[in-house]
Amino acid sequence: MNLVFHEEMVRLLRAGRPVAVATVVGRQGSTPRDFGAKMIVTEEGETVFSIGGGAFEALVIEDAREAIRERRGIEKEYRFTEQGANALGMVCGGSARVLIEVVRPPDPLLVFGAGHVGREVAHLGARLGFEVTMVDDRPRYLEPARFPAGVRRVRVAHDFSGVLPEVPRGAFVAVLTRCHRTDLVALRHAVGREAGYVGLIGSRRKVATVLARARDQGTPAAALAEVRAPIGLPIAAETPEEIAVSIVAEMIAVRRGSATAALPGRAGAGRLHHARFRRTVRRIV
Repeated sequence: MNLVFHEEMVRLLRAGRPVAVATVVGRQGSTPRDFGAKMIVTEEGETVFSIGGGAFEALVIEDAREAIRERRGIEKEYRFTEQGANALGMVCGGSARVLIEVVRPPDPLLVFGAGHVGREVAHLGARLGFEVTMVDDRPRYLEPARFPAGVRRVRVAHDFSGVLPEVPRGAFVAVLTRCHRTDLVALRHAVGREAGYVGLIGSRRKVATVLARARDQGTPAAALAEVRAPIGLPIAAETPEEIAVSIVAEMIAVRRGSATAALPGRAGAGRLHHARFRRTVRRIV
């Protein structure tokens, strides 16, 4: 491994592209490359460096792409034989064991609303490796001292009109603004953009109202179906810190592919948190 390898990794990750690193961690007999040989594979199947070429490398590339899609690494043995498990149809007679590790850029987290709950979500998100952007119209709520280093702060118009930050594909979005009008603007901006997570805070009545108004203003029902509302896991949260935990925990469940994060039937369907949570939200957002 050399400096160019690391520079290529940084270049791809800074461009927002997840990669897999395939490393030869074991070998027997005749193999194309020795122990420690590495290759970078992108989600599209592009490669940087090589671990041997040919049918062997082609199969490793497909396994690496699958690992990126599944968000988890694997270790696998490839046999340079004509028959048998994981055989490559070759006559060399050796075998190579390859470790495939997935490296992802930080997941973008956009928090619309920098109030008490939004601030706590930002702190947790930053500690858990999200790339956090705070969006609000109130300058004092966007003071740098309120947030960890590295959190991006975006001030918008009072009614959230105008240009809002881009929602990248796969991003996580928490809509936590101070009123249903700005929630509506932020929500309509967030949905339908292939975000990985869109959550809306509020009581049953507020959620139903915001979703209905979004439909009335032309937001497709399919786009609204991706909204998680009420936001967060149902843990009877009361304080801003507890509510933030419930929200970020749900994001983690989505990121890890947990069954806890199953979406069907959630948006606006009345799967509500504890009644105290709904009263608390009205007080502190």
